[in-house]
Amino acid sequence: MTTADASQPEAPATAAAVFQMITGHYVSTAINSAARIELADAIGDDTVDHAVLAQRTGTHPESLLRLLYLLASAGLVHDAGDGRFALTDSGRLLCKDGPDSLHAVALLHAGPGHIQRWFALHDVLKSAPKVVDSEPGGNPFAAMPPHVAAVFNRAMTFFTRHTAQAVLEAYDFTKFGTLADIGGGEGSLLAAILRATPGLRGILFDLPSVVEDAAERTLADAGVLDRCEMVGGDFFAKVPPGADAYLLKNVIHDWDDTRSRELLANVREVMAPGSRLLLVESVRPERFGTSLTDRLAAYGHLGMLLNGGAERSRQEYEALFASARLTLSQVVPVRPAWTGVTSAHVIEAVPA
Repeated sequence: MTTADASQPEAPATAAAVFQMITGHYVSTAINSAARIELADAIGDDTVDHAVLAQRTGTHPESLLRLLYLLASAGLVHDAGDGRFALTDSGRLLCKDGPDSLHAVALLHAGPGHIQRWFALHDVLKSAPKVVDSEPGGNPFAAMPPHVAAVFNRAMTFFTRHTAQAVLEAYDFTKFGTLADIGGGEGSLLAAILRATPGLRGILFDLPSVVEDAAERTLADAGVLDRCEMVGGDFFAKVPPGADAYLLKNVIHDWDDTRSRELLANVREVMAPGSRLLLVESVRPERFGTSLTDRLAAYGHLGMLLNGGAERSRQEYEALFASARLTLSQVVPVRPAWTGVTSAHVIEAVPA
């Protein structure tokens, strides 16, 4: 390889930037592979030779070295020379059991199943099929194998845990006596709200396989299990009555208007006068720019197309609520700590 002639003009900066966008899947695929072999945990707090890491991870040393070079270029590991590497602060987020671990997020969002859906985008653009229509019952959550569901729930727990404090700072839950978290997963958000609101009681509602396992541990660890009832079921069939407020975090965006209307109608059916519906969702802008807020909304909006759902604007939420005999009362911006920008909202509605 020869040294570039200094007289040769450099490629335009925009071309280099667009090339990085084109090859963005190189980095995400490398991160997924690193997560699958638990590379960050194998490195730990040390500077480790790649041959030792290959032994720890059951990989081929030369192949692993090339992966480490790419991760170094992405700022996830530090190349200490002579084939030795250490984690950067960013790389530590890929440790499996760290307090801010993105390990499960890397397994999910950069995993083969997720990437395969994104590769279906071209077909969706041509005919707009819903990927979930090919799955049993049109419900990807009910159809998930247990090991996939475990990774999904771990990944969602990361986002919920880092959104919970921002939600608590944005919205006052002390005015309620009982809060029902519908589709609340492992209970991280409800546990945080109950812990911060001593007089509040909770109802955690999700699939039986979820509430019978991890949810109980989450609530017990938070010291709020005695104030929370766990109910298993299908929110498209019915939801538990008796709450002053019904909370749904990142649930409605998973479904098209028809299915969302069915779910909201089930919640509306059990709402008493004066009760509240609270959605924690992204409210997409009417026009998109290049800010982080807009990029996150655009990622979610297109990603939900591949799953049969959507990120909605305020006007679209107003129309959706009206179809379920609900009235939008306020939209409260939320700044989750993991993004540092307004990337979520508490959307409040009341019975019409």
